Amino acid sequence: MATRIGPFGFLNGKVGNMVYYVKDGKQIVRGKGKTTTPPSAAQLQNRAEMAAAVAFVKPVVEFVNVGFTVSKQDFESGKGSFNLAVGYNKINAVTGINPDVTIDYAKALVAKGQLKMAIDSDVELKTNGLQFTWGMASNGDWLYDQDEVMMLAYFPELKQGIYELAGAKRRDCTDFLFLPAELITEHMEVYISFVSSNRKKTANSTYLGRFN
Repeated sequence: MATRIGPFGFLNGKVGNMVYYVKDGKQIVRGKGKTTTPPSAAQLQNRAEMAAAVAFVKPVVEFVNVGFTVSKQDFESGKGSFNLAVGYNKINAVTGINPDVTIDYAKALVAKGQLKMAIDSDVELKTNGLQFTWGMASNGDWLYDQDEVMMLAYFPELKQGIYELAGAKRRDCTDFLFLPAELITEHMEVYISFVSSNRKKTANSTYLGRFN
């Protein structure tokens, strides 16, 4: 970012693609040069990994905006839920060597926070959707019981997600995610998480497997 210097308010630094500086008391501006050096293998790998992470998160951005808790430190450094989700999955879930870079869905997270994760969770494919079930901890308290389930069916080939952001209470131990008839036979990757009733806390998502 450019800053103003001197009594005449000259600019010094970058503004967009332009570079400003002062020479012999005059304001000089030039376009930022483009490198002609081909990207290295490491740069290409990094770009491919970033593209894979973004492609994974983008179709379910509304889900991760609720699911990835933004700390005060994250907020102050300009990181939002989308950035956190892309960063986590780039490091932990992207696999392969460019150009064959993919997502390991079992290692991916679509929610990340401090609430207790789902325990004894499972999912069953029905004729019109997904039946989710989960257990309850014996030492649960009232606030814990009030958490609401978050359910996600992610369709990799379609770059689409069907989800519920505020489903049944944790104490109910079951909920149903309806799916359009045309998606029942499509390849899907399934996740479950929980969000507090005040929407301020979430649990790390749990991967429940794939269908079709």
